[in-house]
Amino acid sequence: MLNTLITLPEPLKALLLIGITFIVTELLKLLGNAIKLDLSGYAAQVASAIVASILVVVNMLLTQIPLEYEPIVTAVLNLIVVLLGSWGTYVFYRTIVPKKSAKKK
Repeated sequence: MLNTLITLPEPLKALLLIGITFIVTELLKLLGNAIKLDLSGYAAQVASAIVASILVVVNMLLTQIPLEYEPIVTAVLNLIVVLLGSWGTYVFYRTIVPKKSAKKK
């Protein structure tokens, strides 16, 4: 029987997948250039294996949290998602509409 309902939110899982895929792709490019082979086709397989391993460890750690703290942990994880989403929206907005510089006298 499952003793906890706390899991990593889907947006954090997606962010983890994007970040790990980027890092693995860049590392495979560097390694491929060093040994003169094209390893770019292995990026998706390696990244998905690493992400799956990380998610297993994170979910195992989340199962160690007592049930009394479940609402708090869920709220904190959702707060992290909202803060990261807000920051991403702000960065995107600033790339579209740059800050206007103050006029110098």
